[in-house]
Amino acid sequence: MGSSVVLENIYKSFSSQGVVTAELTEEAEVDSTTRSPGSPVLRRINVTVQDGEFMVLVGPSGCGKSTLLRVIAGLEELTAGNIWVGDRLVNDLPPKARDIAMVFQSYALYPHLTVYDNIAFGLRRAPEPRSPEATPALKSGIQERAADLLAALTRKLPKRWRYSSARETAVDERVRTVAQLLQIETLLHRLPKQLSGGQKQRVALGRAMARNPQVFLMDEPLSNLDAKLRAETRSQIVKLQRQLGITTIYVTHDQVEAMTMGDRIAVMNGGRIQQVAPPLELYNRPANRFVAEFIGSPPMNFLTVEFKAPLLVTHPQFRLTLPESWAKALQSYDGRSLLLGIRPEHLSIGAPAPKNLRVQVERVEALGNETDLTVSLEGESSALQVRVAPDLPVKLGEELWLSIAPDKVHCFDLETGIALFVD
Repeated sequence: MGSSVVLENIYKSFSSQGVVTAELTEEAEVDSTTRSPGSPVLRRINVTVQDGEFMVLVGPSGCGKSTLLRVIAGLEELTAGNIWVGDRLVNDLPPKARDIAMVFQSYALYPHLTVYDNIAFGLRRAPEPRSPEATPALKSGIQERAADLLAALTRKLPKRWRYSSARETAVDERVRTVAQLLQIETLLHRLPKQLSGGQKQRVALGRAMARNPQVFLMDEPLSNLDAKLRAETRSQIVKLQRQLGITTIYVTHDQVEAMTMGDRIAVMNGGRIQQVAPPLELYNRPANRFVAEFIGSPPMNFLTVEFKAPLLVTHPQFRLTLPESWAKALQSYDGRSLLLGIRPEHLSIGAPAPKNLRVQVERVEALGNETDLTVSLEGESSALQVRVAPDLPVKLGEELWLSIAPDKVHCFDLETGIALFVD
């Protein structure tokens, strides 16, 4: 089983002068009073990954998700904050002492070693466990090292001439167990150059699994695979994680991976965590405009509207009455502007009416199971995205009237971008 991972006020700067000069708290902003000049990469990261949980870090390129993973692994030094793995504070521990296994975007396999030896590599170099009360004699220690050396020297000989120490027997058992889980038993004798991309990725996973760590860290491990193989490997990783119960933190920029794999998702932007929630909560109740736009494909549409109490929103091109449930959440916005968010799938083709949007079709993407439209709305500089049924005949340049599903709209503060929620 795995262990929980607790990140407390994690802060990271790559500047050589980026040393924190005052205590960082959850309430205090990270600014020039709390750090010397530098380029902040991670700021005020506070998150708890539960024992056995599959947590996904998602966000655009450069948001700091891979850096956060490397900080947890000990490959990057913290500027401030604490990292707990189980009940251990691991801030000052080297990577090898943290009991964490990492799988990288590049497979990082040893090209001259077989699949078997790649998986066994870390096991053969790990210190042999001893009971605290055991104090082996010097002679016994020399005998053990001699046995391991003899096993290494005879490893490539025919099976009947090999010497197997107790340690090597244990390694062999572990390698074959992992290979069976990953369905690569028939590949153990091959070299990495003889493997496909998906097979290489499974070997990299096997090498991490063989150590039986407390935590798995995975940094975009599927990005080098084609679409079909990504889908297959994705489901395989999730199945293995459920089977092993090891705490996993998975980094990706692909929101489909995030939504289908994670128990919870942490959305990152600009070195900060914007929201941590289960996949459907992110979709249905995004915390701010960034999360709303990032989660969902095509992304959410945004329109600046005027709100008039009790429930009317007006735009130069339409007027819409919101459901009664919005009355309390929007009572302080009477006479003010706010941002109306509408997902492409919550727009439908309707009839001419004051509450509907008159648009012109600029692009049609027929995907078979659905059709995505890009349309322009008079008075709006940015285009809108619409998702309609595949059997609706739509042509370029055609004028349409779009109906908004009132119970599916989202509202955001125009200045801060923070979401407003119905109670």
